[in-house]
Amino acid sequence: MNTNSFPVEFIEDAKIDLNTRYLFIAITVFAFAEALHCLPLEISLIWARKWNLGKVLYLLARYLVFVELIGPAPFISLSPNLSVNQCQWVFVFGALLTVVEVTVAEAILFLRVYAIGGTDRRLGAFLLTIFVGIHSAAYALLFKFITSIVCTCHVVYAILASVAHTKAIIDIADFGFSVDAPSPYPELIPCYTFKAEAHLLSVAFILLLVSELAILVITIWLCFSKHKSTKSPLIATFSRDGLIYFLLLSAVSAGNIICNLVAPLGYIYMLTVPQMVLHSTLSTRMVLHVRKLGPGIHGSKGDVALGTSERNGTTRSFQSMRFAAAPPTQVRSKNTSHSGTTVPDTLSDVTV
Repeated sequence: MNTNSFPVEFIEDAKIDLNTRYLFIAITVFAFAEALHCLPLEISLIWARKWNLGKVLYLLARYLVFVELIGPAPFISLSPNLSVNQCQWVFVFGALLTVVEVTVAEAILFLRVYAIGGTDRRLGAFLLTIFVGIHSAAYALLFKFITSIVCTCHVVYAILASVAHTKAIIDIADFGFSVDAPSPYPELIPCYTFKAEAHLLSVAFILLLVSELAILVITIWLCFSKHKSTKSPLIATFSRDGLIYFLLLSAVSAGNIICNLVAPLGYIYMLTVPQMVLHSTLSTRMVLHVRKLGPGIHGSKGDVALGTSERNGTTRSFQSMRFAAAPPTQVRSKNTSHSGTTVPDTLSDVTV
């Protein structure tokens, strides 16, 4: 294809579009490879277990991401015959899927913090308030963002529209008109870059960053205040996974904020899909880590003692957590404390 006749701006936008496609392909390969790697554990620890809230959230967090990866995202880049209106609706559908996926992944994390807190009702109410407040605000921002979306191009294309027929809604306030025309080079840019109130997404990503920070702080506080003396591997797993989760997602959230504010138009949404994939990967791996660990501790089929207490010279375990791997009925198992005394668990159950 001879590109000498292309407008310079169009060539630059085509390069940006190509770079974002490479990133999308890379993150898609990563998502499928990671899912296949976890599949054996998932079959034994998730699929074979009874249905409950934890299982539903896990499956949504794991597989909703693939609806986006094989649906709206490639469709909008590889379909040369889309109208501008179709482009816009596919983009909106993809944005909604991304936010729903992130919401489900964060619900898993909040549920795990609730579990490590011993299912305390006051803690549960506090976590629910944070979750609903942050994500309600995020959905409100998403709605405003969606309603602000238009397909656009540079002002030079408004002048050249009758010649180049660039597919876009050329919405220039000074001219007061819009043009909807097909792209002359659909193999390069089948659906032109979208313009919207990107700063709204920046605020939404800031809210997600606050949510992730809240999860980390509460997890660390619970580990040190309620389970400081325990040597349970479960607590170490919670702390380690929580820290890794926060560091990775805070980095990509910060990247999204920067892209939304200062990146060239074509790079504004570059890290949105990677953030969705990371939310899916990290939240589901946390579930698998703890379910894999739970049945192996104390031989209690999923009951894990989170701490110990001294009473009348006798050491007993308390605030055990029962995972979905455990039978539906309450099981009282014999655990050996650090002092060697065998005592029954006092269970505080939560299905995660």
